[in-house]
Formats: sequence, C-alpha cells, structure tokens
Amino acid sequence: MPSSITVRAAADSFLDSIRSANTRRAYTTAVDKTTAAIGDPRLLADVADDEIGETLETLWGSSAVNSWNARRAAVASWLAWCREHSHTAPAGSAQPKPSARPRCAARIGVDISSTVDMCTVCA
Repeated sequence: MPSSITVRAAADSFLDSIRSANTRRAYTTAVDKTTAAIGDPRLLADVADDEIGETLETLWGSSAVNSWNARRAAVASWLAWCREHSHTAPAGSAQPKPSARPRCAARIGVDISSTVDMCTVCA
C-alpha cells in the first residue's frame, strides 16, 4: 500500500535526518529544488520514475559534470532513504554524466596546429 507522505514532508524528514551540516547544506540545494519542480504538495507515491530524471535534466542538464553528479546523488540518496523508511518513492532514472571532455585546446592556450583530432569548438 502506497504511503501518503507528500514530496515536501519526505524531503524535510530526509534532510532532518542528516547529521553533518555540510552534507545537509549540499543535499538541501538539490532536494529542495527538485521537490519544488515536481510539486511539494504532491504525494511522493504519485511521482513517476521518469519525472525524477526529467526534473534533474531540466534543473542541471547543462551543469558541469561534478555538479550534475552531486545533485543526482543527493536526490538518489533522498529517494533511497524514503524507500528504506517504507515510503513508496520513485526509483529515479537519471544516470551519471560521463567524465568531462578535455578542455578545448584553444581556450587553454595549447598549440594545436599539429593536432589532427580537435574538438568541434577548435575545428
């Protein structure tokens, strides 16, 4: 039977359970923005798995790799915590971003005149 906890209540309970102030601060950014985007007053059980991935992509899809992965991990931790505490929660479908591409050689001042394989910005 699905639990009747709201997205906001589940987020608040999760964030209150984090003892480390630094972790709580970092996770609050990701979880609060995610819950606001999917709807704080909604029942958590009504949130579909793909909504989480879509929301993360909307909020942080153009972010740096480390930012994306940190936000995705925070939201994944929240949802896992919810399931561990018997709340019906989406699994989430956001995948880690691959490692960052090498910086554009032209931007970092590297002589690329003999380089055959250039990034599309340098080409």
